Amino acid sequence: MFRHAVIFGLALAAAGTAAAENAPLPQRLTLGYEHEDKIDASPAACLALVKEITEWGKAETDKGAKDVCAARKRHLDAYNALQASYREFIKAFSTDRRLDLAGSVAAFKVLFKACLDHKFGLTTGGHNIMIDIIENDITTACLVLGNNLLKDETAKYNALLKQ
Repeated sequence: MFRHAVIFGLALAAAGTAAAENAPLPQRLTLGYEHEDKIDASPAACLALVKEITEWGKAETDKGAKDVCAARKRHLDAYNALQASYREFIKAFSTDRRLDLAGSVAAFKVLFKACLDHKFGLTTGGHNIMIDIIENDITTACLVLGNNLLKDETAKYNALLKQ
């Protein structure tokens, strides 16, 4: 009786592991970087940042706010483009059970983090509003790199399916 309980327990554990491995991936990719999904590109937020960290006149402050908003908008646009490419990537590759899609997505997150580490390691970080602009521009560059990778892999895979 004990042996049957152990075998049943092992079978249940194996089934749970297999189900976890075959679980569908989320439709939204969480990359796990600082400020992810918290970028505010509204004119009020950009102006508030510039006023908080500078003591500029009105014209400089307004120009600084526009520059900060432009960098934040590039970041948001790149993030949304990557999310759209990720959904297409998952849609294309999820039909082939021979692939380790979850492992590929995990490796993609590592690649994205490595891109950030690489690029942040090559900057002094700037001062005043450039701190925010540089951070957003670096993140944007890595999002664009990741987006291009996902789009390229998806296009190649879809082309192979049509052959």
